[in-house]
Amino acid sequence: MFLLDDILMIPIKLPIAGFNWIMKQIQTMANEELLNDQPWKERLIELQMMLEVGDISDEEFKVEEAQVFQALRDIRARREEMARQQRGDDDDGDSGVGIYTGYGQ
Repeated sequence: MFLLDDILMIPIKLPIAGFNWIMKQIQTMANEELLNDQPWKERLIELQMMLEVGDISDEEFKVEEAQVFQALRDIRARREEMARQQRGDDDDGDSGVGIYTGYGQ
């Protein structure tokens, strides 16, 4: 009986399964884009070269550098949040061992 139900439900289940697969692919691509810090690191190197060559002033460099570091901090926070969610922790992070690096302060 269940086999017959499965066969009769195929026209309904397949589009839903396809839609779910597409949404998972979109979510994966969005996460990869949000967690990719390489373009920001490249931008920082580009800014440093522009400063050395004299294309930008020291003040412009400091403003741009602050934006790049803020973006890198945001990416790091997203990664930590996703790791926390995968672990299943919803607490304030008081448990466990952590290493203070001073990064982002």
